[in-house]
Amino acid sequence: MKHHPYSLAVACGLVLCTLALAADDPKQAAPRDPSVGKSYRVPYVMTQTNHFLVRVRINGKGPFNFLVDTGAPALFISTHAAKSAGLVENQEEFWTDVKQFDFEGGARLTDIKGRIEDPFQLIGMNALGLPGTTIDGILGFTILAKFRIEIDPTQDRMTWTRLDFNPKEPWVPRKAIRGQAPAELQMMNMLGPLAKGAALLLGKQEPDKLIPRGGLGMMLEESSGTVKVAKVLDESPAAKAGVKSGDTIKQIQLVPNKRPARPAVPKIDSVKSAHLAGDDVRPGDKVRLSILRGSETLDIIVIAGEGF
Repeated sequence: MKHHPYSLAVACGLVLCTLALAADDPKQAAPRDPSVGKSYRVPYVMTQTNHFLVRVRINGKGPFNFLVDTGAPALFISTHAAKSAGLVENQEEFWTDVKQFDFEGGARLTDIKGRIEDPFQLIGMNALGLPGTTIDGILGFTILAKFRIEIDPTQDRMTWTRLDFNPKEPWVPRKAIRGQAPAELQMMNMLGPLAKGAALLLGKQEPDKLIPRGGLGMMLEESSGTVKVAKVLDESPAAKAGVKSGDTIKQIQLVPNKRPARPAVPKIDSVKSAHLAGDDVRPGDKVRLSILRGSETLDIIVIAGEGF
């Protein structure tokens, strides 16, 4: 993936202009989310059309590929992804409740609302195969404004920091709630079938091959050239193998198997190097962790579970 030779910090500028207004609005008062202030490293892929894609799970199902779109007003979930996640569209309301929404990297939102729909952008891009993979939905303002998002195109992960801000869903005309979309939206959605027709003429690009990722269930942090386990997720492969919070990771090495292995990362001195060492891990792989616990060095074998 080609990156621009400069860094771009995207802090969701719309948040800045609405946050000040929301601070004095008593309707915004709500119990503080325990995740407020926490930062997460969210992996992303830049598509052939220069769009950012992140992976999510909806109510524990997935993963699904979602487009990061600061211009979209809300969360849109394709009908195919909604069906796969077991979501049932609310026929009485424009928005459908989503109980749990997990981002790869650890960020989680609960009790949010999204629109189950196939916007013309998704239909067109998927029909032409332009992104190189199927897009399952769009992350818009009501989701992105909950975070301060920093993007460095020279890295493979964004930094998402949870804000103490919960935007409301956009206003929707009553006729849209009754099932009749506004005329403007109906006209825009007509572009989807047109794109499908163009795909027949131009040919659809082959999608990228999906390779399942393995997950160990650890959250890492770095300090002064060392990488420590900040948290071990309950019932995760790492927890079952005996990894503990506070352990210092000295080496991550894939136990040889039938497929060719990448060269081992010589030194784990940053979270980035740890992620690089584990990039080739797939579900079921054995991973040898060299860990420093106090003054004792331990070798622990972790059998990777299903990642995002």
